[in-house]
Amino acid sequence: MRGDQHVSLSLATAGLFIAPWVTVLDPVLSAVLLFGVFVGSLAPDADAADAAIFNGRIGGMKGKRGQALNGVAVVLPIFGYTIRYLIYYPLSLIFSLLLRKSYQHRHRGLLHSFSGVGLTSLILSGYLALILTWLGWPLALLPAFGGAFFAGCVLHLMEDTCTPAGVAWLYPFSRRRMAGRVRTQGDFEVRPVAFTIVLVSAAAGLLITPFVTPVPLEALRLLALVGTPLLWLLFMLICRAKPQCRR
Repeated sequence: MRGDQHVSLSLATAGLFIAPWVTVLDPVLSAVLLFGVFVGSLAPDADAADAAIFNGRIGGMKGKRGQALNGVAVVLPIFGYTIRYLIYYPLSLIFSLLLRKSYQHRHRGLLHSFSGVGLTSLILSGYLALILTWLGWPLALLPAFGGAFFAGCVLHLMEDTCTPAGVAWLYPFSRRRMAGRVRTQGDFEVRPVAFTIVLVSAAAGLLITPFVTPVPLEALRLLALVGTPLLWLLFMLICRAKPQCRR
């Protein structure tokens, strides 16, 4: 999918997930969580030289929301080049040595796998811990950023699973891919936009409900925990995402 679609879908999903907790979450913590998802939603594309994470700008974003995100996006190249040269290339070399295979750098390879994004999240968190310690800044919010970054990466993989190129979730141990039918470059493909609207509408509903009904927050939080993955499962079914046949 395009960079703006990754950002929109991932932030809308995060918004739905944390909506029932907004009243009790510290605003700074909420901002860190959303920023982590934002960066993570673009991070797996650091294996492609023309990816949005290297541009410092999210194409396709319009209006005040787009201006705000593009203002934050100026830091994206720092993460992009760190991931590409200090994480992705070293991990590729290590895996090629361990598996005794010649490894070719390719888009939707190691960084588009569960092991790849998991290790990237851990290593990036380690780099940030070293930098924050050197600066004398507290590390209290680092686990929240690391977890949100990993969640953003996983959402990126789920989104790309809905496209024809698909994702090999178990790469480099298995090359079998899951793929769908969403062609994000076409003018008539409305499913990503429609699903983003559904997620945003659901998040808005969870935010408003406590003020207009007596439904307890605990019930809304359970609804968010269960409803978010169910909505994603429905979206992937609509996109006809399924394992590809071996060739």
